Amino acid sequence: MSKFLRVGIFRDRLNDIKEASQLLQEALDSGGEEGLGRSRELAMDIESMVTEIIDFISRWDCEPLIYIGKGTTEQVIAFLDALITQAQSGNDEDLYG
Repeated sequence: MSKFLRVGIFRDRLNDIKEASQLLQEALDSGGEEGLGRSRELAMDIESMVTEIIDFISRWDCEPLIYIGKGTTEQVIAFLDALITQAQSGNDEDLYG
């Protein structure tokens, strides 16, 4: 089982935040009491989504990394999993310094 996480979960949540931000702008543009109430609701939704991402990332001992080199996601994950397995079969101290 791999311990690598695809960044797609962050992209999906960021798309939700973007959509809520656009709706917030529309609500602000519409004005009035209804627009103000909707704006507050959307602002709270945006804050909640951002807090959810921050809490999710904060659970790990290390920050997530994004690899920007060559290879598909599957190839890179397979390569890294193989390296970790190889290192763990030797000396764990080498892996963590």
